[in-house]
Amino acid sequence: MDITMNAAVTFGELLQHNPQASAFYDRCTPEQRQAILLQLGQMTNQSQLQAFVDNLPSAAL
Repeated sequence: MDITMNAAVTFGELLQHNPQASAFYDRCTPEQRQAILLQLGQMTNQSQLQAFVDNLPSAAL
């Protein structure tokens, strides 16, 4: 399986456990969501993804 696909799956799982990040992502426009998802390819491990999700509500899109 492609690493980006793994990152996307993990991103979805992490969002389920972070209500603030999930609410932020739900309020994003399709273009903003695409920009967020494109950044997942830069993540190389779970701790980076966790930090990304934890900081998502304070992101400036």
